[in-house]
Amino acid sequence: MRNTKLTSLATAGALLTVASITIPVQAQMIAPPARVDVYSNMPQVGPGDDPANWSARQNVVESNRYEHLTHTNPAFRAARIRKECGPITEPGLYQQCVATFR
Repeated sequence: MRNTKLTSLATAGALLTVASITIPVQAQMIAPPARVDVYSNMPQVGPGDDPANWSARQNVVESNRYEHLTHTNPAFRAARIRKECGPITEPGLYQQCVATFR
């Protein structure tokens, strides 16, 4: 009985000694990403969406500028058609969408 206790104590001591030995490890530093993309289901708002910053006159000015660009700049018009009409898969609806830019 005494040998069993002694053996148990010796084994426990050996296990504690092994567990307490630490192996030196070097931490590897990872550079932070150059750009962080944040994805959110929340609506994204800009300064112009704040009622305190909204101006009817500015809205008319921006609308006229947009209309002018869609009628005079083919690259701008093509980009807007891709953005606004591109996701439409129904051919008839797609043609209607494209027709709004003419």
